[in-house]
Amino acid sequence: MATFSPRTNPPEPLSGVPDPPLIEISPGRPWLTVAETNRLIRQQGLSLAVAQAWVFDEIGAVISLQPEEEKALIRQYMESQRVNSDEELAVWLKSKRLDFEDLRYFATKGERIKRWQRRRYGEEAELRFLERKLELDQVVYSMLRVSSQELAEELYHQLKEGESDVAELALRYSQGKEKNTRGLIGPVPLAAGHPELAAKLRISQPGQLWPPFLVVDVWVGVRFEQLLPAQLDREMRGRMIDELFQLWFRERVQLLMEGEPLPPLPHLPPDDESLDAPTATPAS
Repeated sequence: MATFSPRTNPPEPLSGVPDPPLIEISPGRPWLTVAETNRLIRQQGLSLAVAQAWVFDEIGAVISLQPEEEKALIRQYMESQRVNSDEELAVWLKSKRLDFEDLRYFATKGERIKRWQRRRYGEEAELRFLERKLELDQVVYSMLRVSSQELAEELYHQLKEGESDVAELALRYSQGKEKNTRGLIGPVPLAAGHPELAAKLRISQPGQLWPPFLVVDVWVGVRFEQLLPAQLDREMRGRMIDELFQLWFRERVQLLMEGEPLPPLPHLPPDDESLDAPTATPAS
């Protein structure tokens, strides 16, 4: 008696017509039916990964590369896989169950997506930066935290009169992590930390010493040391482009997850390499 196999004898739906395996796990060998694939995607929590893959694939497909660019990227990718000859490449492809088009996709995907991001959001990066600048600026400050108001005021007057320095007092009295850094905090984003602390730092001048103030149940003394204004350089421009892309990407993936129709992909302006050029932003 022949052994039953769901691959050769798939279950029959109500129509009485078997649902043939169409989906490949190993290339060239159909294994899963459409219904089984849909069930696995749902039950194994693969819907998000598939939706993300779909969006990456559709945006990558609209970016073309010059043949010499593709060759360079493929060569770089193969070097990262420690494949150094055509013979080694054939063995590698076979071991990974891939063909050359799969290799081309893996090697060029990152560059194509990067170019799509830059063309779509490169001109909006400066506006995003200006909107976020207060959050992106960084500061260095000294801080003391103690539980007693009386002690906090005493330490404040010692610092104000120059009788002690922050490093000494932090090591002796402070109850926060600044005890291990001799009172020094930063560089950290200007908007980080408690809102009252951030408000004081935002209007401080270098060297300014603030009287103690209460944060929750701790008395805090702060001296502003240095402002490090964010600059719209190449790295920051890339960060702003990526932030804009991630907002759009998550929204598009969510539409797929909810079964909603997708709007057309955004229009891409002509490729402009100058968008990658660093831009200096005056300190504020």
